[in-house]
Amino acid sequence: MANQTSRKKHSATKKRTSRPKKTSRPTSRGTRRTKRRRSKSALTLRHVLVILGGLVVLVAMGSWGLIQYQNRKVSQKRTCRNHRSEITAIIQGVLFRNGLSRHDVQWKTRRGFVSLTFRVDQPRIKEIYRALSKELIPAYQGLKVVKKGHARICIFCKGKMAFQLTCLPLPIVSYPSTKKKPQDKEEKEEKPPPVKRSASKEAKVAIVIDDIGYDLAIARNLMNLPAPITLSLFPYGPHSKEIAKEAAAKGYEVLMHVPMEPEGYPEKGKDPGPGALYVRMLPEDIKRQLNEDLDRIPEVCGINNHMGSRLTCNSKDMLVVMKVLKKRKKFFLDSRTSVNSVGFKIAREEGIPTVERDVFLDNVRDVKKIREQMERLVEKAKKRGYAVGIGHPHRATYLALRKAIPEYQKKGITFVFVSSLAQ
Repeated sequence: MANQTSRKKHSATKKRTSRPKKTSRPTSRGTRRTKRRRSKSALTLRHVLVILGGLVVLVAMGSWGLIQYQNRKVSQKRTCRNHRSEITAIIQGVLFRNGLSRHDVQWKTRRGFVSLTFRVDQPRIKEIYRALSKELIPAYQGLKVVKKGHARICIFCKGKMAFQLTCLPLPIVSYPSTKKKPQDKEEKEEKPPPVKRSASKEAKVAIVIDDIGYDLAIARNLMNLPAPITLSLFPYGPHSKEIAKEAAAKGYEVLMHVPMEPEGYPEKGKDPGPGALYVRMLPEDIKRQLNEDLDRIPEVCGINNHMGSRLTCNSKDMLVVMKVLKKRKKFFLDSRTSVNSVGFKIAREEGIPTVERDVFLDNVRDVKKIREQMERLVEKAKKRGYAVGIGHPHRATYLALRKAIPEYQKKGITFVFVSSLAQ
């Protein structure tokens, strides 16, 4: 029994003595594990801080980029909106200098950009492109003029298309032969021509250029011609007021080219433009609109009709127009856009000085054809004593007049302002 108890005690002491040894080893391992855990947790925290810092930088860069994009978008809209009318005026001026009038260009708005369609010869499209690049790119930051193909010019405002110019080919026109028949020669031989000396003394020619107000350069060129040219200005042309002041300072005569309703309105190409008079208007509205038009340019001494093939045939409406002109002491030039026009007749009845157009000079924009029309005009002036020709601000018209006027002046033809022929 004693042996058993001693064994138990001995085993118990062994267990007691062995426990601290066992416990001592795990303590060292535990410290190592805690160190490892601490080191791992420290590395993870560092990574978290780096990731958070990167996220902050990315968010900051993204917000900055978004703000810049929004500012760019807003500035782009503001720029295009603020300068659209000025750019439009420059485009119109370039087109007019290249022989295109307002009637020759079709304007449409498509998906945020303006589409212009016109007919012109292919070599001219290159000149239009060069002129647009020269005038627009230095003046407006962010504008690009790109020529696409042989017949399309695109104008971009900060990467967004603002204008598109499309050139269509000219139609093939056949003109009648100008050769004189033998019968005509025989008839002319029987009737001797009038004496040149007496005819040239009485021959007075007045030349009126319509559609002025969109091209400042061509207006100045016309005022530099060696003859008194009458300029007829649109009431709402972007340069009409400036041209009127320059013309008055140089002693040139200025008319107002009042838009009036044509036949076929409101079909395509039949819009007379801002400040127009329409048949559907009440007499009070016609008076108000005409007075507003005349108030815009006080330098004008008379008016002539722009389009107006329907309104000028309406006696009631033309009577209202003449009453306004009589009150304001203005004369009336009947452009005779319709053979049934009653404007000249009613003006005479109301005692308003008036005169009619005899020849349109540039229905065909060709220097040779315009010279032929000038010859017709001079022949009418020789027979009747005076004649009125109406042209438009085409480059071909200017070139033809620059050469023809000195030649006719040498032959004794007198060029006058149209107001001197109104009776």
